[in-house]
Amino acid sequence: MRAAILALVLASPSVAAANDLWPTFDSGWRWALTEPAPGGLRRFGYIDAEPAGPSTWRVRVECGIEDPRTGRVVRRVVGTGQSTRARMPGFGGRFELPDGRFGSFIVTQDATEPENLDLYGEFDEGVPECPRRGRGALSSGD
Repeated sequence: MRAAILALVLASPSVAAANDLWPTFDSGWRWALTEPAPGGLRRFGYIDAEPAGPSTWRVRVECGIEDPRTGRVVRRVVGTGQSTRARMPGFGGRFELPDGRFGSFIVTQDATEPENLDLYGEFDEGVPECPRRGRGALSSGD
C-alpha cells in the first residue's frame, strides 16, 4: 500500500508546491537520518540532491550501518536516482544500487512551518541498510 501511495505521489509533480517550500528545483539539498540498529550500532541514510531539470533533482543516496563508538562503517551502499515534489508538501524519490536493488524515500514538509528543517521521512524496506523512518535534518548540503 505504501509503495502505491509513493508511486502516486511521485507521478504527479506540483510546480506550485515547489514555489512555496524550500528546497526549490534550482537548489541542491541534503537530508540526513540516523536510527539505532541492533548491537549498539547505528543505521544512517544521506540523500544528496542537485538540480536536474525543471521539476526534478538527481540524487545520490548513501545508507549503511556504523559503530557510533568508533565511527567505523560496518556496511555501506550507494545508489543514484531522481526526486521530485508532489501535491502534498514534501518530496520523494527512487534510487537504484549497483547490485540491482531499488529503494525509495519520502520526506514530509509542513506548509504552515516552511522554515522547519527537522523533517519526518521514510525509506522503504527494499534496502535494509537504510534507516526505516524518523526525523532527519534537511540542509543545503554545504
